[in-house]
Amino acid sequence: MRFGIYVHFPYCLSKCRYCDFFSMTSPAPHEAYAQAIGEELRLRQVQWANRRAGSLYLGGGTPSLWEPTSMEKAMLLIARSVTFDSDSEWTLEANPGTIDAARLAAFRAIGFDRLSLGIQSFDDALLSQLGRRHSGAQARSALAAARAAGFDNLSLDLIYGLPGQTLTAALDDLGQALDTGIEHLSHYELMIDDLETKTPLARDVERGAVSLPGEDAVFEMGQALVERACAAGLTRYEISSFARPGRASRHNQLYWTGGEYLGLGCGAVGFALHDPSRPALGGRRWVNLRDPDRYFGALERGELPEASSEDLDADELFDEWLSLGLRQCAGVDLVEAIQRFELPRSRIDAIHARAEALIARGWEGCLERSDDRLWLTRKGLDLHTELAVRLIG
Repeated sequence: MRFGIYVHFPYCLSKCRYCDFFSMTSPAPHEAYAQAIGEELRLRQVQWANRRAGSLYLGGGTPSLWEPTSMEKAMLLIARSVTFDSDSEWTLEANPGTIDAARLAAFRAIGFDRLSLGIQSFDDALLSQLGRRHSGAQARSALAAARAAGFDNLSLDLIYGLPGQTLTAALDDLGQALDTGIEHLSHYELMIDDLETKTPLARDVERGAVSLPGEDAVFEMGQALVERACAAGLTRYEISSFARPGRASRHNQLYWTGGEYLGLGCGAVGFALHDPSRPALGGRRWVNLRDPDRYFGALERGELPEASSEDLDADELFDEWLSLGLRQCAGVDLVEAIQRFELPRSRIDAIHARAEALIARGWEGCLERSDDRLWLTRKGLDLHTELAVRLIG
């Protein structure tokens, strides 16, 4: 069974006002961090021996801040320790303003063949509201520079529902992105509730210093943006993800299909099955230490740098597989679930019964079935969380 590798680079120039991801603004220890990745990989390597990796994803933080020479050392250590498929996909996250022609050429030479640019908007006023350090002009320049460096698989992140944003402005952002011929688009609604930590933007909204578009306006934006992206030749394959044929993110699909991923780095998350040939035996998820001193210290002592871990049994893995799988437009194959998690047919019959009950109670048009395949409609994808909870029971 293939797996993916995720490397977390937590360092940023500054913390964006909406960001809830783990990152820090302290100076990056470029060389020491590369050595730490290699040491963590050594400690974990035995579990992944004789396996083939289908993807590598370097995220953050702002990985494009990592000095290319140090980044290359870390990636070489990984490539020497892990066998990759010949068609494996290597993705690097980057922010405009942290890349130039020389850095992009170096990243391409290291082996990254997919670039994910965190643009969020091309509107300078909206970027300022978000606390982004780049301008719309820098975003356009970054896209052009990436093409010149040989990246023919570009993904772009946009956010809608921003403070003061109108439908016209949201469509203009999308139009500028589509005009560049990107292969992949991740288009997210701004979320300020139910976050792990309350962000500065969330606090400003709470005290009335910043106003967000109303719920109806945001819904209208979302619908219009889906239509525009699909009309431009991108296919929606997940709630927030659109791609040209063959360009869906291989690494992200691991998360949505219950795949395994080796998480490396300060604050990284990883997941491994106890026995890759039998998912029914459960698996383990771990979260690495977020404090750099404690992370480096654990490695110096020859210890895994984990803050916590949890064992998941087949029932728990199935619930996650169902919830995440329903994020995908193709939905889930429940027969596959029976085989994969060695479940009794009654477990699947119960989900079918809940689906029928939901339809009878007015959820018609939100979910559909064909034999044992279940998927959410376009309307249902907008209500994914509530529907997934009700289906799991």
